[in-house]
Amino acid sequence: MVDSDILLIAMVELIEGVKNLIGDRGANAVLRDAGRHSGPRLLESLIGHLPETYDKEKALTTACSMLEELGFAKKVEKGEGEIVVIEDIFSDAVREEDMSKSPVVYFLVGLIEGFVQFMSDEKAILTPKEVQKGKMVFSYS
Repeated sequence: MVDSDILLIAMVELIEGVKNLIGDRGANAVLRDAGRHSGPRLLESLIGHLPETYDKEKALTTACSMLEELGFAKKVEKGEGEIVVIEDIFSDAVREEDMSKSPVVYFLVGLIEGFVQFMSDEKAILTPKEVQKGKMVFSYS
């Protein structure tokens, strides 16, 4: 069986390879879209269809809880207009010291947006405000 840490490192290296191939902005857009696509697929495979549709705020709160439960971060909190991610699984695998330059951030953004879209009829748009290893803060609308 393959170790999950090895898979994570391979995924981050793949993401960095996409950045090297198509540039920063292209990689950010592609990885955000990949997260938006994989978020609903992941939740559907884990829980099937939800019995009800949540409003956007409830969907954001639930998405944060699910990210924690699935092990994507030690803590994910929704505050007033922002989401704070503490000790995410990607930070340690990113080689660059400046996390804000890694498209991995946009995969996480897309994953949250995809979770919300799965649970709600509304879309959430996240924007990175503070990005560093071990802590990311996103505003949302």
